[in-house]
Amino acid sequence: MWIWIMSRLFLSWTALAAGFAVAGGFFAFISLIGIIPRLASVTRTADYVVTYENSLALGLILMNLVSVWQPDLSILPYRISTALLDITALFGGIFIGCLAGALAEVVNVIPILSRRLKMRKGFPWFVFAFALGKCAGSLLQMVMFR
Repeated sequence: MWIWIMSRLFLSWTALAAGFAVAGGFFAFISLIGIIPRLASVTRTADYVVTYENSLALGLILMNLVSVWQPDLSILPYRISTALLDITALFGGIFIGCLAGALAEVVNVIPILSRRLKMRKGFPWFVFAFALGKCAGSLLQMVMFR
């Protein structure tokens, strides 16, 4: 009995520590490529950078806890559990989109692509088409593989 309890405590502690290490590294990576300051400058909300960083850290901690101790959503009504999953998927998609955009900006993919395609006019429409395609693909995947 005691061995089972100690093994569960050790497993929980190890998983939580590993999750915090990964989340910390991920937060450092996000800070390094500068997603938060870039989004704050684009949206003209530079006064809220600390709030954005705290929200990111709390989100990483919350999702770390959810991945370690997976909650049983079957105790909730179907519509509420579905709404929770949809909201989580929406915010996850927004985050992944921002991450992909920041990585593309860091490695200068967009200017290189425009030079290779010899595109001088209509480039904002090209980027908008990329964003719409990404959104449509994500929605299609969410609907098809639900």
